[in-house]
Amino acid sequence: MDVEEALAIVDRALSQGSLSNVQEVVFRRAWQGQTYFDIAQTFGYDPDYVKDVGSKLWQLLSEAFGKKVTKSNFQSVLRQHAPGAFTEASHPAPIILSDPMDPTAKRPFSQSGQLSTAPHEDRASTAYKRQDWGELLDVSNFYGRTEELAMLEHWVVSDRCRLVALLGMGGVGKTALAVKLVEKIHDQFDCLIWRSLRNAPPVEELLTSLAQFLTGQAEISLPDSLDGKIACLLNHLRQHRCLIILDNVESVLRRESRAGHYREGFEGYGQLLRQVSEASHQSCLVLTSREKPRGLASKEGKSLPVRSFQLIGLTPTEGQEILAATGLCGSDSEREVLIECYAGNPLALKIVSTTIQDLFHGNIFQFLSQGTLVFGDIRDLLDQQFQRLSGLEKQVLRWLASDSEPVLLPETRASTMPPMPQWELLEGLESLQRRSLIESNLVRFTQQPAIIEYLTKQLTEQQLPAKIATPETALGHTQGRSLAKDYAYETQVDVIHKLITDRLLTTAKHQGNAKG
Repeated sequence: MDVEEALAIVDRALSQGSLSNVQEVVFRRAWQGQTYFDIAQTFGYDPDYVKDVGSKLWQLLSEAFGKKVTKSNFQSVLRQHAPGAFTEASHPAPIILSDPMDPTAKRPFSQSGQLSTAPHEDRASTAYKRQDWGELLDVSNFYGRTEELAMLEHWVVSDRCRLVALLGMGGVGKTALAVKLVEKIHDQFDCLIWRSLRNAPPVEELLTSLAQFLTGQAEISLPDSLDGKIACLLNHLRQHRCLIILDNVESVLRRESRAGHYREGFEGYGQLLRQVSEASHQSCLVLTSREKPRGLASKEGKSLPVRSFQLIGLTPTEGQEILAATGLCGSDSEREVLIECYAGNPLALKIVSTTIQDLFHGNIFQFLSQGTLVFGDIRDLLDQQFQRLSGLEKQVLRWLASDSEPVLLPETRASTMPPMPQWELLEGLESLQRRSLIESNLVRFTQQPAIIEYLTKQLTEQQLPAKIATPETALGHTQGRSLAKDYAYETQVDVIHKLITDRLLTTAKHQGNAKG
C-alpha cells in the first residue's frame, strides 16, 4: 500500500470529509518515517505546533477507525482496511474538513495564499479544499459578462481585494455573475463558503455558521460580544486564504429609506463589513446587493482593497443570445429595440420572451406594437425595487419620468414643484443611482423605458383621480405644466408608442446605411 491508497482510505473513513492541508502534510511525511522535528524543519513550522497537529490527527483517526491510532501503528491500522472496506454514500456531502489546528499557530503561505511548499499538488484542488456552496444558483444558461468576469477575477486574485461588492437592480444577474466568478477562482483559496441573506439571519447567527464551517466543529464556543465573534472570523481570514460570498445583502438593509441604511437590529452587518474591509488579512468577501451598504463608499477606490461594481444590463449582442435561445421571431432591429426597452436586464428579457411566445406566437413586432412594456412578473420585479424607495426618491423618479429626454441637474431642480433644496435633490439622485434606477452622463439623468412606463402608470393609478378633482394641489403644484400635458405624460401610451417607433426607424436606418 502506498500513501495515496492510505489517504483514500482515510477520506472514506472520515465522516466529516477529508484531512486539512497541514494534517495531510504530517500524514505524508510520517508515512515516510520523518519525525515531527524533520517535518517542522522542512516546512518552516514550529516543532510544537507540528506535534500538536499530529496528536490531534491520530485522535481523529482513532475515532474514525474505532481503535487507538498512533504515529507508530497508523500504517498497520490502515493496511487492515483494504480499499472497499468503506463505501462512499451515493450522494456524498460537500467537502467540509475538520480542522483541529490551533488557529493562532503560524503557517507559511506563498503569495497565492497556498502553503509555500506542498508535496501534494495532485490533491490540492480537491482534498485540501473546504467548500460549502450553500444555496447555489444554477447558471448553466449564462450569457456574456466576459469583461466583467475578467475584471472581478483580477480584483480578487491579482489585486487581492479584501471586499468586493456586486451591485445592481433586481434581475440584472448579480448572483449569476458571482457564481461564475466563484467557479473560475475557487481553486485559488483554501476555503470557500457561500451564504444567502435572503431570509435576513441575525449577524451573530451568520458568524456562528462561518465559525462552524471554518473549524469543522458543529459545537463551538464563541465570545458573547459581536466584536469578539468578528475577531474570531478575522483570525481565520488571516490564517487561511478564504473566499466568502454573501448573496442578497439588500435583505438586511432598510426599506423606504435612502439606499444602504441597515434595518433596525441588523446594524452589526455594517460592523462586520467595516472590519473585514479595514483589517489586514489574506481573504476576500464578495457580496451581492441591490444597493450599496452604507459605509463602503469611503473605503473603496481603484487602488484600494475595497471595490464595488455596478452591474448593468447585457449588451445588445449578449441580449440577442437570450432571445435566440427562446426562438423569438423578429428582425435584428426589433430584437435590439426589445433589448433596449428592458435595458438588457436578463431576467426581464427571459420573462418577456415567454410572454411573446405564449401570446404573440413568438412575434416581437406584434408585442412591441401593443405599446406596453410593464405587466405580470416584470411589474412584480419593479414593485420589489420601487417599494424599497424613500419618499424623496419616489418624487425625484416621478419627475424624471415625466420628461422623455435626458434632464440636466439644474433642470431637474427647477422642475420639482415645490422646489427642493439642492442637498436634498443630490441625496435623492445619488441614492437612486446606487440602486441602478437612473443613469447619468455628464450630469444628464435619464431612465430605462420600462421604468418610465412603470412610474407613469404609478402616477396614473395613484394620483390621477385626485389631480382631476384638484389639479392645483394634487402633487403640490402651484405652477408648472398644464393638466393636459401632465395627463399625457402620465398615461404615457403615446410616449411609449413613439419611443418604440423611433427606435425601430433609427435602427433600421443605421442598418440600411451600413449595408449601403
